[in-house]
Amino acid sequence: MKQKLVFWDWTATLADESKLDEDVCRGMEENVAKRDGIPFKEAEKRFKEHLRNLENTWQWHDYVLHGRAFGVDWKHCQQMHLKELVLLPRAKEILEYVRGRGYKNVLATNAVRAVILLRVGYAGLLDLFDIIITSDDVQSLKSEGKHFEYGLRVLDGDPSSSYSIGDNPVQDILSAKRFGLMTIKCDFGQLTHYHSYHISGNHKELANADYSISDLSEIRRIIK
Repeated sequence: MKQKLVFWDWTATLADESKLDEDVCRGMEENVAKRDGIPFKEAEKRFKEHLRNLENTWQWHDYVLHGRAFGVDWKHCQQMHLKELVLLPRAKEILEYVRGRGYKNVLATNAVRAVILLRVGYAGLLDLFDIIITSDDVQSLKSEGKHFEYGLRVLDGDPSSSYSIGDNPVQDILSAKRFGLMTIKCDFGQLTHYHSYHISGNHKELANADYSISDLSEIRRIIK
């Protein structure tokens, strides 16, 4: 029997990571400045240039790669600032509700596995996801559709009775529609990462989602 799936975006859908990402990046930049004996602005410039070279690739989201590139302990920088991670209202409640309706919860994220496991674990939500699909798992951004393709195949999902929920028209809506999923756009999103100006253009793209919501609780009127 085919499975009913809900593909969840993470950032700006279930969690606000804007302050967390800012502090993690600044922490890495401060470590580089201190170690190399250079002004913070110079370290920040180097980090921004590194990220600029990775724009529009899944590696842009890879803090493990960034740590390796600058000789910085990426995990320590994450752990130092996890307190800045904020779950959006009713995130846990709605994940439990969707599972209770017979759907499998799939976390589909551009983050890499090592980082998202830290964050979701800190938030206490790991047990609410049946599978987590990361950019390094499929070697691509969500916009390419491989997260959805992988999830549907591994969980034997039925696209016609499955959903993609997220705030990004390109990553969460258009890419999911190519696989026949129903889509729910979160209009409360658009929270961006630090140094992520290139991503903001995604939110200006037109995407005719099947549903739009202004609060996670509204999912109850869609998924019954």
